[in-house]
Amino acid sequence: MGKIIFLDIDGTIRDFDGYVPDSAVEVIRQARKNGHQVCISTGRPYCQIEDRIKKIGFDGIISGSGSYVEYEGNCLSQKYFSMPLYKSICRYLLERNCVIELQTYKESCILREQVEAFQNIGERIQKKLGEQARKVVHMPQIVESEEEMVNVEKILFFSNDLSNEKLTEDWNGLLHVVPVSIPNPEKWGGEITPIGINKAEGIRSILEAGRFSESDVVAIGDSENDIEMIRLASVGIAMGNGTSRVKEEADMITDSLREDGIKKAFRKLGIV
Repeated sequence: MGKIIFLDIDGTIRDFDGYVPDSAVEVIRQARKNGHQVCISTGRPYCQIEDRIKKIGFDGIISGSGSYVEYEGNCLSQKYFSMPLYKSICRYLLERNCVIELQTYKESCILREQVEAFQNIGERIQKKLGEQARKVVHMPQIVESEEEMVNVEKILFFSNDLSNEKLTEDWNGLLHVVPVSIPNPEKWGGEITPIGINKAEGIRSILEAGRFSESDVVAIGDSENDIEMIRLASVGIAMGNGTSRVKEEADMITDSLREDGIKKAFRKLGIV
């Protein structure tokens, strides 16, 4: 049996301005031809995974930072906030002037009262990324109230008043909070899931279904929401453009996305 490889999308397969290296597409397809399995493991909700990424060809998909898990076309698990916890955390964030994005498997939404604030944040993100980002960044759907949403998997928040550390402290034991993986123009920002939902737990579901062991796992990522899967993997790899925390946790650091980091890692491990 070959390896099973888990790849983050943003900052790993795809740069934040939309660029996907041809070398990454080539080696992902070659790895599968060589008898390995390759899966996506992304913080994005399923609805935000671009078709051009899916068409590269993968054996499984972990989305929403572990909220949704699919393997060989079958859904293995789907987890989300309980309604009481979801309503409580939304109230807490809104009372502290946070701009929030609510993500489910099917859609990503913002509150009508926050459209202008969200657009301002988006404009500043796109300014950092360049004009090309406008072709791949989409405005979420608009809802009148957070109470319209059900089965919310993940909440993004942006704030100049609430730190990630304070949020984690106030909700100790209930929430998993990591910094947002996209460029953040605000002072703070985070990705929030219920405790126990992360990419590593999604990987464990796929390992059981595919009869793999943790010793078969290779994981590659670039940001804090990749740390759990990098710790779990037999070989955890940080991209050269990754954060310092991810690099500290990794067994190996490859080159950046734009320097063919995935291709070089696959070659070094003998995957291709």
